[in-house]
Amino acid sequence: MAEFDFDTQLSRLFAEPPHFADAETFASDVGRRLDRGWAIRRLLIGAAGVVAGLVAAAQLVTTRLANEVKAVSDDVQNLDLGYHQALASFNDAISTPASTETMWLVAALAVVGLAFAVTRAVEEL
Repeated sequence: MAEFDFDTQLSRLFAEPPHFADAETFASDVGRRLDRGWAIRRLLIGAAGVVAGLVAAAQLVTTRLANEVKAVSDDVQNLDLGYHQALASFNDAISTPASTETMWLVAALAVVGLAFAVTRAVEEL
């Protein structure tokens, strides 16, 4: 029976944390450090998202341009089309390096990024 009482007392002792005089100061310091860490993480994650979005947009644009240039080179190799038709097709490829869908995708991603930035700014205020 003595063992049960000892276990109960030991459980009570470890159930409550010890009270220190500077406990509130320590808790506020830890909270401030955690908040600073989260702010840095949010900035880094946001920057990484912007860089990834720019890389993705650049890849979409260059892929479309590469396909158009390949089509133009195929046209040039085909002598039946003639010089003027190949030149017109090459001008079309240069004037529209990306499809309309790609431009809409980039615009939508920009709007989503702006929405995230606004919500973060509102949350911080």
